[in-house]
Amino acid sequence: MILSILKSLSLGVWLGSLLMLGYAVAGPIFQQSPSKTLAGAINGVILGRMNNIEWACWAVALVSSIILLILNWNSAKGLRVTEFGLLIVAGVLLWFYSSNITGRMNTLRATIGDFDHPKQTTEYVQAKSEFDTLHHRYTAVVSINMLVILGTFVFSMIDTKA
Repeated sequence: MILSILKSLSLGVWLGSLLMLGYAVAGPIFQQSPSKTLAGAINGVILGRMNNIEWACWAVALVSSIILLILNWNSAKGLRVTEFGLLIVAGVLLWFYSSNITGRMNTLRATIGDFDHPKQTTEYVQAKSEFDTLHHRYTAVVSINMLVILGTFVFSMIDTKA
């Protein structure tokens, strides 16, 4: 029972942190900041720290799920295997946006330098275009992951009540 609650709690914190960042943090930072460059730098620091929280939540949920799957192999196996599979998908998506996309965006951010005063050089225009594409991809992958986490959370709650 404790593992089920711990798993559900970690999924809830993970999902809540994503919602909080998307709604209450990122938008206001860019709306209130006098500079897009400054807002992006602040948001980048927050994202990096939040990714650490996401990895911790994923690890707790995954370990709890594995232990529950092993301990209760004969009961509700389909539910637990589905939940475990969703956690693997969530972890892959987390890796993709927190390592792959973010790493490239940070490199491009350094190349671009100043988002407030665009340059008309080929290097700047190409870097800014790629950055914008990656930003949209990041948002899309995080949104998909939120749905996966929500689905896993629902399965976790069903499991907790069972």
